[in-house]
Amino acid sequence: MADLTEAEANAGGRWWNADDVADVTEMLAARGSRLWQLMAPADLAAWVFEAPAPSPLDPAPDAVDGDWASGLDETGRQAWALAGWVARTVVPDATGTAGRYWILSHLDDAAPATLRLTVGMLEILGLYETGEEIWLRSHAAPILSAMDAGAVDLEEWQRRGIDVADDSTRTLAEDKVLLTCPDLATARWLLRQPPVIAGVRLLSCWVAAGPYSFESRYRPEVVARAWQASQLLDGEDPDALPGGGNGFDRPYTGVTTGDLPAQRSFDADAYRAGVDEHDRLCRTLIAHLSRSRLVAGSGLAGVHVDLAWRDVDGRQFIAEVKSVIDGNEVEQLRLGLGQVLEYRHRLAARGVAATAVLLVSRCTDPVWPAICAGSGVLLLTGEEEPTWRAKLMTAAVG
Repeated sequence: MADLTEAEANAGGRWWNADDVADVTEMLAARGSRLWQLMAPADLAAWVFEAPAPSPLDPAPDAVDGDWASGLDETGRQAWALAGWVARTVVPDATGTAGRYWILSHLDDAAPATLRLTVGMLEILGLYETGEEIWLRSHAAPILSAMDAGAVDLEEWQRRGIDVADDSTRTLAEDKVLLTCPDLATARWLLRQPPVIAGVRLLSCWVAAGPYSFESRYRPEVVARAWQASQLLDGEDPDALPGGGNGFDRPYTGVTTGDLPAQRSFDADAYRAGVDEHDRLCRTLIAHLSRSRLVAGSGLAGVHVDLAWRDVDGRQFIAEVKSVIDGNEVEQLRLGLGQVLEYRHRLAARGVAATAVLLVSRCTDPVWPAICAGSGVLLLTGEEEPTWRAKLMTAAVG
């Protein structure tokens, strides 16, 4: 996968480009298979990088006989829904290739019952009907490319309990990873991430073109049941990123001095004063926005921005906040500008375009507004709150 330049990312670029589609087309074309009689390699390569949307419910591979949810509790219903949604989303031409290139198995003679999606020679998805664990195999290249571009935050994955490990199965052993989620909600979140969908689709295209020996185990009623169940997830917010609807991930709670460690290797009083000033600036900006009926919070799309919000027209803003106390003005301005540029880059790699703001307590050097503007960043100071509204409106228009 090709790396993004900073210009591409800042312009809302992606973690993949046209060269990646061409590379995948060439790779798939080298795989001799009857599958390419159904879909051309170039079409499949383009589909690999499309948004994580499932194929249409109609037509279904098979008709459902009876009540698909009979005997299932809510968790079981959601497990079946996820299995069907994944099949519809990551299997090439899922309707036309069911039973020929992929199967969905329901192993109900084990405890707990298990659902397994097998594409070609490889199990792509496995989950317990109890929703306790979900495992997913993916081609590593799209995920690694997205990591390099900052579109995948491994710390966020770890916080959610997502495990990433080398996969032990022989097929494409060096090119794939095994992703494990602790519950259904986490798996749904992970499967809304475009690099993950691209990785699973790429793996599915590759292995579907290989030997397929499981047709005798195909149970059309199992596929039909999951297919119908999957519509439970079709109404979910298609935005793969946390905070997509609010303009931020979570409400701002701030940091109090009581949260700080008692012993530090530097001036603890100065540190606490800086933290208190940072909190004051954040709350001042939140209050300022609220007077225009705007709500700000912390974090955006897994990126740890200090504050994020959307204006009345839905345009996204992010702010890095820096406290300026005696003797650290230049250091804080340099640090804050670097951080907000990094956050904007990481968000752009996730497909989120944002206006960047740097808020500091004060700025005595008149050159700094121009320095920030040269990087497309709006500089605000705590001493000039009455000017914020006009400056933010101008920045949004620009």
